[in-house]
Amino acid sequence: MAYRSRYVGRYSGIGRILQKPGVQAACVKAATEIMTAAVARAPVGGNEDPHPGQYKASFTVVPHEKNVPFRGKPKLRAGARLRNTAPHALHVEYGTARTPRHAVLSKAMDDVAGRFG
Repeated sequence: MAYRSRYVGRYSGIGRILQKPGVQAACVKAATEIMTAAVARAPVGGNEDPHPGQYKASFTVVPHEKNVPFRGKPKLRAGARLRNTAPHALHVEYGTARTPRHAVLSKAMDDVAGRFG
C-alpha cells in the first residue's frame, strides 16, 4: 500500500508569510520590472509639448502594506505600487478628447506578465 502525503495549510501561517519583508522585496522587484517596461513605452512629446519627458521621468515604485479582509478581519499584506506622479498621467493613460489613449501601464503589465505566471 502506497503512502500518500497530505498537506493541510494553516491560514495564520500563510498570512504571516505574506507579511514578511522578502515578500515585499519580491513585489518591489516585480513593480520595478514593470516600471522599466513602462518607461520604454512612455511617450515623450514633441516640440509643441510644454513638458516633454515629464511623464516618462515621473514613474516611481512605492512599497506599501494593505489591509485585506479575510474572514471578516482586516489583515496586513505586503505589496508594492507603481505610480506616475506627473499631473497629466491620467490623460496619457486613458486619453481625452484631444489626447490619444496610450495605456502605458496596462501595456507594460502585459509585456511583463509572462515572467510572473
